[in-house]
Amino acid sequence: MKRISKINILTILLAGSLLSGCSNELDIEPKNSVDAGMALNTSNDVKAALVGAYTALVQNGTSSESLYGGRLMVSTDLMAYTSDLSFGGTYTQYLQMSRRSITANNSFVANIWTTAYNAINVCNNVLNKIDIVTSDSKDRVEGEAKFLRGLIYFDLVRTYSRAWNDGNPETNPGVPIILTPTTPQNIAEAKNVTRGTVAAVYAQAIKDLTEAEAKLPDENGSFATTYAASSILARIYLTQEKFELAETEASKVLAANFSLMTSYKDEFPDPDPASHVNNTTEDVFAIQISNQAGFNSFNEVYAPTDKSGRGELLITEAYLDRFENNDVRGKFYQGDRETGELYTKKFFNAYGNVKMIRLAELYLIRAEARVRKSSSDIDGALSDLNMIRRRAGLTDFESSNPSSIFEEVKLQRFLELSFEGQRLYDIKRYKENVTNDIPYNSKRLIFPIPQREIDANRNLVQN
Repeated sequence: MKRISKINILTILLAGSLLSGCSNELDIEPKNSVDAGMALNTSNDVKAALVGAYTALVQNGTSSESLYGGRLMVSTDLMAYTSDLSFGGTYTQYLQMSRRSITANNSFVANIWTTAYNAINVCNNVLNKIDIVTSDSKDRVEGEAKFLRGLIYFDLVRTYSRAWNDGNPETNPGVPIILTPTTPQNIAEAKNVTRGTVAAVYAQAIKDLTEAEAKLPDENGSFATTYAASSILARIYLTQEKFELAETEASKVLAANFSLMTSYKDEFPDPDPASHVNNTTEDVFAIQISNQAGFNSFNEVYAPTDKSGRGELLITEAYLDRFENNDVRGKFYQGDRETGELYTKKFFNAYGNVKMIRLAELYLIRAEARVRKSSSDIDGALSDLNMIRRRAGLTDFESSNPSSIFEEVKLQRFLELSFEGQRLYDIKRYKENVTNDIPYNSKRLIFPIPQREIDANRNLVQN
C-alpha cells in the first residue's frame, strides 16, 4: 500500500459507478485515472470524477481498503459490543478490535484511513474545478462533493480522535484537514500536514454539510440529497448535544418523502439469488453495492456460508434476551438457540446496499433531542419513539418522566440500530462503559494513527 502522504494523484482510481438509479447527468463513464494537468478539463470530466468519489468510498484498489463498504462499521462494532456479539474469525485485525488492543500497524485501520483520504482528495479535485461545471449541474456537483467530504471528516474525527465530550475539543488533536488537491507540486507540503483539533474538524464537517444541504436537490437518484446532508448534520448536533439544532435537521428529513418500511424485515431484503436491490423508502442515504462492483464487509463476517459470508460474527443469547417477547427484531435471526450458532439476518444479501443512515434513526435522533433539550417536548418525543416501537410490534411507551423516556430512547437505539456501526459512538455520547475496566473515554476505544503515516510524517502526533 502507498502512504497517504505519498499518493500519486496521477493515478487516483475512479472505477465504474457503484450506483444504480442514477440521474441521467451522472450516467457517464467515470475516468479510470485523473491526470493532474489534463484530466479535469471539461464539465463531464468533473462529473466523472465525482462518480469516482462515490466509488472511492467503498473500494480503492482492493476490497480490503473498504471504508463505507462496511469495514469501518464492523470494526467499531467489534470494539463496542461485548456480551451481544461473539467473534470467532481469523482476521488478526478484527481480533485486535474485539480485544480493544489495536496496534498502530493494524492494516484495516491503515486502509480505512488511506481510503478516506483518497476519497477526500477526489472531492478536493472536483471542488478545485467546480467553475468549469455547467451551470445546470454546478450546485449539485459541488453539493455532492462537500457532502462526501463532510461525512468522511465527521467519521474520521470520531474514530481516530477523542470523543467530543472527552476533554476539550478545542485542544484535543483531531485529524488532518486537507481542502486542496494533493499534486506533484505540493506533495512536500502535504507530507508535513498536522492534525487539526477535534473542534476544527467538526467545524469543517458542519461547514461542508451545511453548504451541501443548501445546494443539493431533494431527489438525486441514489446519490446524496439535501436530506442526506440534513441527516448527518442531525447526527453531528446530537453528538455535540445541540439538541434544538439536531431536532431541526431531523425534522427536515422526517417531513420529506421517506417512510418506514411496514415490515422490519423488508428494510433488509434477502433476494434469492443474491443481487443488488434499490434503496427502500426508509433509506435516506445508502452506498450502492452490486455484483459488478463493490464489497459488503457486513455480509463477509455476519452472514453464514450459505449466504456467501464467513460466519465469523455470531449474535448471542444475551442479545436476544434484551427484546420483549413480541418484538419482531428479536426474531430476526437464523440459527438454533440451543447450539448458539445464531446469525442476524440484516446482512444476508452479499450485494446488499450499505445503509449509511435510515429513517428509523432520524425518529430516534429527534426523540432524543426533544426529550433532552432545555424545555422537553414529552409528547413529541413519545410520538417519535413509538413510531419505532409500533413497527417492531410493540405497544406504545407511556411516561411523563423525561429521564424514563430518555432511557427508553437509548434502549430503542440499541435494539433498532444494532450492528449498523453506531454503537461505539453512542457509548461515548452517553459516557457508558464497554466493560468494567474500559470506560467510554478509554484510549483503547480510539483507532491509532496508522504507523506508516507517523513514519512518513513526524508532524503527526500518535494517539
